[in-house]
Amino acid sequence: MDQNTDIFHIMHTMRAMRRLKPDPVPDHLVKKVLEAGIAAPNGGNSQRWRFLVIKDLEIKRRVQIWYKKGFEEIVVPRHAEHEPPEGPAREKHARELKAIKYLTDHYHEAPVWIAACLNDGKTPTRSAPGSIYPAVQNMLLACRALGLGATLTARHLAYEKEVEHTA
Repeated sequence: MDQNTDIFHIMHTMRAMRRLKPDPVPDHLVKKVLEAGIAAPNGGNSQRWRFLVIKDLEIKRRVQIWYKKGFEEIVVPRHAEHEPPEGPAREKHARELKAIKYLTDHYHEAPVWIAACLNDGKTPTRSAPGSIYPAVQNMLLACRALGLGATLTARHLAYEKEVEHTA
């Protein structure tokens, strides 16, 4: 594991980790990640967010059904539409799709999911989630600094109502 905790090193070496180990993540590390999110700047210092920590395997399995449906109905067609020309770009495109497929098949095995939720109490405007993304970025950077793999994904939100009733 890379122990360099320089913020610029972390930013320049961070990438979406789609092959996540199923090893348990200690609660004290989850707490550090959440604290990093809470420390993020946000509009009006309003902290209109909640972070839902999900560890329950059965809930994750039920949500994965919708996540996989999103892969089949959204991701695969999008990748087919934008297939690059022959050469290294095509190889990279194929590797990326393979990694996304791996995450899709093993999504439920990630030991911890943190769902960032807008807690506004009213119909959100287009700018409302703007304060959540800095918090999520802080959490991703914290994961990288702590040697934890992480990725931002929202594919299941294409089936938001179904997921809410599933979980």
